[in-house]
Amino acid sequence: MKLLNIKEKGFSLIEVVVALFILSISVITIYNLIISTSVSTFQLEQKYLAKEVANNRIALINTLEKPMKPINRKGEMVMGGQNWLWEEEINKNITNEFYDFTISVKLENKNEYTYITKGFIFDE
Repeated sequence: MKLLNIKEKGFSLIEVVVALFILSISVITIYNLIISTSVSTFQLEQKYLAKEVANNRIALINTLEKPMKPINRKGEMVMGGQNWLWEEEINKNITNEFYDFTISVKLENKNEYTYITKGFIFDE
């Protein structure tokens, strides 16, 4: 009788473990990338909405609510389905030709401001 030389084909246990390890590292990396992208997108959207609130305030300062003297104002505005709180500080500039303003915007339930802008208004 002849002895059959049978070579087993397939993967060893070590090869399977290494392949699963590489696969798991890849999946974790992709998952972290997706999560960080989602968080960045959310933060960018919040900053954009806060900037639009500030832009609305600047438009009102330049038209309907033009300051005649230094003033501090606070208020709230709904933008993007969220309630935003804004604060304005309007002061006379050193040259007395301009008012300088600072507008700070934050979400209603947050302690820190999402967006702050500064500028000047010509005193007519």
